[in-house]
Amino acid sequence: MHLDKYDELLKRLESEELEHFELGADVYEQLLAIYLFQNKLASAKVLWMRIPDKLKEDKELTQLNLLNLALQQNNYADFFKNIKYEWSERVKSQIEDLLVKQREELFTLMGSAYVSIYLPNLLELTQMSQEELKSTCAALNWTEEMDGDRIILKPKARDAPPSRSNDDQLLKLTEFVTFLEN
Repeated sequence: MHLDKYDELLKRLESEELEHFELGADVYEQLLAIYLFQNKLASAKVLWMRIPDKLKEDKELTQLNLLNLALQQNNYADFFKNIKYEWSERVKSQIEDLLVKQREELFTLMGSAYVSIYLPNLLELTQMSQEELKSTCAALNWTEEMDGDRIILKPKARDAPPSRSNDDQLLKLTEFVTFLEN
C-alpha cells in the first residue's frame, strides 16, 4: 500500500480549502482521512484546529479526530475501537486502507517486541473477533500454545540481522572520519 495513493485527491482538496472561504464538512472529512492514512498527524491536528466550530459537531469529523488523537498517543486499543464506525462513502476507502496499514504495523511491532502474548490481551488490543485474529496470526505463521486454560500466541522467530565485528565498524568509522577531515 503506497502512501502516495491519495496524493492527487489531497492536492485537489488542499487547493479547494485555500480557494474557498466556507467549505462543507465533506471536504474536511476527506482531508482528515487522507492525513491519517499518510501518517501526517501534525497536519491532521492543525486541520482540526482550522475547522470552524459549527462543523466540528459533525459526527464523522469528530470520529476522525478521535482516530487522530488515538494515533498521536499510540493508543492502538482506542484506535481500533473508534475505527468501528459506519463511515460515509467519501472516506470509506481511506479508512479501510488506514485500518489495514495500522493492523500491519501493529502485528509487525508485536512480532518484534514480544516473544509471546496471551490471546485475550491481543484481542483487547486489536478489537478483532477471535476467528479473525486467529486467521491473521496463522497467515503470519504465529504459533499457538496452551498455558493451562489460556492460549498464548507466539510470533514467528525472526533471524537476527547479521552484525558486523567491532573491527569492521571501527574501520568504517575511521574511513568516515578521514573523509570528513579531507
